[in-house]
Amino acid sequence: MKPQQWFWTLSGWILAVVLGFLLWGSSPKAPIQPGPPQTELSTPADQTTTVDLVDKTYSPVAEDEPGWDYRQTVTADLDGDGLEDTVTIIARVQRSPNNPHEYLWDDGQPWQVFVESSKGERTPVYSRWVQIGQLKALISEKKADGKHDLILLELAGAGVSLYRVEYSGPNQVKSTRLAAVTTVNQAGPALLP
Repeated sequence: MKPQQWFWTLSGWILAVVLGFLLWGSSPKAPIQPGPPQTELSTPADQTTTVDLVDKTYSPVAEDEPGWDYRQTVTADLDGDGLEDTVTIIARVQRSPNNPHEYLWDDGQPWQVFVESSKGERTPVYSRWVQIGQLKALISEKKADGKHDLILLELAGAGVSLYRVEYSGPNQVKSTRLAAVTTVNQAGPALLP
């Protein structure tokens, strides 16, 4: 073995041993006790906040507007009328010219979500810039009144937000923030455990 390879191999082993001792020394001395059993997480109604998720600075996207290549759709009866509504989530991002299954994501994109009724009436429910992140849309289970809620999970570089969108028909939307967690300390870097 060459002297330079020997030096790097020995340095790597020494570093591994030192880090191992540091980790071993910082581990808890008491045995870890299991936590309480998992229960369903619910947010009390008095802790939710009604929000407007449609930023008026972003005009609604036309059906075939170029540059808005990311598009996902799902159908569900959101308003309880017995007919399927279509939820569409889109982002302004282009497909890779080398691989049509990949997207050329930037540090942030504008995202839009709209609901189209069975009669074709389109209602915007979300229109915002998401910095270093993405938006996920989920459909809740059927409620007693036959409706489904639209659940939006906004994953941004500085935090995570969870919203419930109640759609009662064209242009009848109520959006509620269920939770918001900041993952970046705005005053400075946060220490990792």
